[in-house]
Amino acid sequence: MKEQISDFFNKIGLFSPLDFTDPVTYFIPGFILLIAGEIFLYQIPHKLFTKRMIKDDLSSVGLGIGSVLLDFGMKAITLSVYFWIYNNFRLTDYFGIENFNDFFTWKWQLDHWWLWLLVLIVQDFGFYWHHRLSHKIRLFWTGHVNHHSATHLSLAIALRQGWFEIAYRDIWYLPFILIGFHPIMIVMMHQFNLIFQFWPHTDAIGKLGWFDKLFNSPSNHRVHHSRKIEDLDKNYGGILMLWDHLFGTYKAEEQKTTDYGILHNISTYNVFHIVFDEFGKMVKDVKRAPNWKAKMNYIFKAPGWKHDGKDERISILQNDLKQKSNSETQ
Repeated sequence: MKEQISDFFNKIGLFSPLDFTDPVTYFIPGFILLIAGEIFLYQIPHKLFTKRMIKDDLSSVGLGIGSVLLDFGMKAITLSVYFWIYNNFRLTDYFGIENFNDFFTWKWQLDHWWLWLLVLIVQDFGFYWHHRLSHKIRLFWTGHVNHHSATHLSLAIALRQGWFEIAYRDIWYLPFILIGFHPIMIVMMHQFNLIFQFWPHTDAIGKLGWFDKLFNSPSNHRVHHSRKIEDLDKNYGGILMLWDHLFGTYKAEEQKTTDYGILHNISTYNVFHIVFDEFGKMVKDVKRAPNWKAKMNYIFKAPGWKHDGKDERISILQNDLKQKSNSETQ
């Protein structure tokens, strides 16, 4: 069966996803055990395992299954484009793999540990901008908002992946392929990044001191998923908090919150409603826009922009909150 599937992709000119060993698959049993452990050791004893949470988590699992199926096909396109650019247009061989058979030996891995460290840094940098722009451009937000639409935080929410997001999340790594980083290393590091991002989706772990300043953690990610105005659009890093510190988007957790979700939460657990809700709202806004400039703004400006009524972009709301706070202290 594997050979038949690989032959099918090769015949249509695409890299077969089955020829890529996805490290995420090896961690699935661990994900299941950790989710179960969180339920029985934390949520049930603290009386947090409610019907609403169960429905939210089941929706997350449904979104996760859909994203896995869609990602299978997307990997074929992504790796095909990556290899085409790498083989024909790469600017240097310094970051590449001379003999791909050597890549699967311990000797090559030990000799090239520094290359993995470099790939981690550049891939996480690409992920930071993918994640940040997914919050700042409404078209991309229609794909990412699904992940934020849960009204609680648990390890199961890590599975709540947007389907539209799969279509554009790999474009941010194209410059690194052009520079000469090998496609397999970039894609594998992206998957390792996703694996790392699983455990910060929990309320069960408190602050971790110095670790919170350097790495993505439950404390940092609670801020990212919080609905409080002052917490919105913060802590975008996948593994490292370095980029948030550099670009002014880092915010330490001041007080643990239980208010999660999006600015205007949606009251549905239907997987397809969750996936298409924001996209449908964007289409309606584009249709009612009075001119082409407004139509483009509804697509490419930050979520919350309106041609009429209150501007609910996060930057505007946070500025209003800051001015209100300043006036109250004077």
